[in-house]
This record gives sequence, structure tokens and C-alpha cells, in this order.
Amino acid sequence: MPRPSASQPAARDRILACASDLFYRKGINHVGINEIIGASGIARMTLYHHFASKNDVIVAVLERRMAERRQAMQAVMEAAHSPRDKVMAAFGYLRDLVGADAFRGCVFINAAVELADPSHPGAVLSAQHKQRMADGFARIADDAGWPDAAGFGLQCQLLWDGAVAAAQLNYTAAAVDAACQAVGVLIAARESAARPGPDRTAKGAS
Repeated sequence: MPRPSASQPAARDRILACASDLFYRKGINHVGINEIIGASGIARMTLYHHFASKNDVIVAVLERRMAERRQAMQAVMEAAHSPRDKVMAAFGYLRDLVGADAFRGCVFINAAVELADPSHPGAVLSAQHKQRMADGFARIADDAGWPDAAGFGLQCQLLWDGAVAAAQLNYTAAAVDAACQAVGVLIAARESAARPGPDRTAKGAS
């Protein structure tokens, strides 16, 4: 039998699609290589041609999930105009995620909890993803001239993750609505702090 060619994107994509679905539905630790092979309908040699181990599959799945999440969030935020609308659009996207029939929590939080070892490449990727999200919210705040942009980014990330966890535990999107309300309060406070008051205006004109 000829060795699988490295130019087999279809096989690799099928492996990742099946592994991603299985990991999310059943949990990373409850899915073995044999199940991924069976679900994807590829030969064992083909899988090991693309991935040296299950850990490599985990990392590739998370990298793909990260890219998809980043692309989707950028799309909804770029369609908005004001800084407020950009942040609220991101949380509107979260509402869509939580409302999906297949929702089973946050892919990245689930992975970090299951993998347990913070040095595992999958856990490192998950932590990096969360930090990038916080940084993204912080950039919006910084571009808008809101004070404590880094703090705002972290607060948004905490509200995002809290809403996801509550939705997973309670099987309801009500937590996302509460998070949206809280984000609105944070934005209003930042906008108010950034807006020149009478005293500051007077000093600037003198």
C-alpha cells in the first residue's frame, strides 16, 4: 500500500472535523484515536501520517477552533461602527453560540479543565486564546480613549466566561443577557470617564 501523500487536505480536514465534534460532545479524555479513525473513515496509517499522536490532534483541533472563533468575532465587530457597538456585537455573537442546539460550554475552558496540566500544549493554547480575547476588548477601549483599557478587556473576558459557564450549568441563555447588561454598564462608565467635564473643558480652554 502506498504511503499517504502529504497533499491530502481532505483527509486531514475530515480527521479534524470528526475529532472536533467528538471532543466537544464527549470530552477529550473520553475519545480515543480508534474512535476518531472510525468516525472519520480513514486508515490508521493516514491519521498517523498527519498527526504523530492524539496530543497533536488536540492541538490542531484547538488551533482550528481558535481561528474560526477569531474570524467570526472579527466579522461581527467589523460590521459595527462605534466602540460600544463593537463590544455589544461580540456579546451578541456569544448569545448565538450559547443558543445553538449543540452548545456544551466553552471549547477552551473545557479543554483546559480536562487536560489539567497547564503546560500541556492544548492548555497553553486555550489560555492564549482567552488572553487574546481580553486583549481584543482592550484594544477597542484603547482606540476609543476609554480609561484603563486593559482592565476593561479583562472585565469583558470575565463576563464572557462567566456567562458561558452559567449557561452550560443552567441550560439557559439568561446569563448572556445579564452579561450584556453588565457590559453596557461598564461601557457607559468608560464613556463618561472619557468625556471631558466642565472643569476639564475650562482648564483646556484657558
